[in-house]
Amino acid sequence: MARVAASPIALVPPVRTRKRTLYSAWTPYLFLVPFFVIFIPFGAATVLGAVAIGFVYWEIGGDIEFVGLQNFTFVLRDSVFQIALWNTLRMFLGYIVILVPLAMVIAVALNRPNLACRRTFQVVYFLPITMSLIVVAMVFDLLYDERAGVLNAFLTWIGGPRIRWLEDPSVAPWSIIALRVWRVVGYYAVILYAGLQSIPSELYEAAAIDGANGLQRFRHITLPLLRPVTLFVIVAASIAAWELFAEPYVLTEGGPARSTLTAVMYIYRQAFLSFDLGRGAAAAAILAVAIIAVTILQVRFLRGDHDA
Repeated sequence: MARVAASPIALVPPVRTRKRTLYSAWTPYLFLVPFFVIFIPFGAATVLGAVAIGFVYWEIGGDIEFVGLQNFTFVLRDSVFQIALWNTLRMFLGYIVILVPLAMVIAVALNRPNLACRRTFQVVYFLPITMSLIVVAMVFDLLYDERAGVLNAFLTWIGGPRIRWLEDPSVAPWSIIALRVWRVVGYYAVILYAGLQSIPSELYEAAAIDGANGLQRFRHITLPLLRPVTLFVIVAASIAAWELFAEPYVLTEGGPARSTLTAVMYIYRQAFLSFDLGRGAAAAAILAVAIIAVTILQVRFLRGDHDA
């Protein structure tokens, strides 16, 4: 008698399991709903509105006239905007070159296992970022004073020359950078320190057993494993550097000789001092494109083939 093969029975998941799977799939998006509820009306709409203003001539309290690309053409050809953009780029490069290595050194020092008073040092390094930026700038204004400032008093005491910290066009940008670095270096150091805490200590112990010294362990273990955190620090600090405004506005108002005039200060002057909202919006749009382009280049360069 021929044996009939049993047909396979399809296993249908219970309805409750399918509902639970569907609920789990949509759960992350539900948590994103509050962000989009706030971002769409107050974020995206504002950005699109600002870009639209760049295509019109609009003085505060006056009529609105569509001018096409005239505002963008004017801003790109304006020598003052070119100076402001160049100053922003220079201070951005100097800021990043000083900030990131210094924050890394502080983070590595905080990560030493035999460091005493670790929490105290963390609080001390993080404290400046909690202070009001305007107050910090006013304090540094007193420190930088050519005649009565603490820095020049110290230089005079040791027999050095007085430095015009905010009056010399070649020194003023570095004075702004020093203020900015002092204020935020502890913040980024704490972020890098948190990344260092996630690196397993067994890797360092194994490398030490193999004869690797401290520099070799830092180069071949710390830097590669800390790359995502370092990328975040560089990108976040870069965006903040491109948006530099309060420090030069309080200390130098863009001087001397426009050496500390930044792109955001140019936008402020066009929109709220010259009352030309169209040109101010056009300059803001150009700056936003520059920030996005630099950020994309940084991400692609720093990631390399690691995440490919």
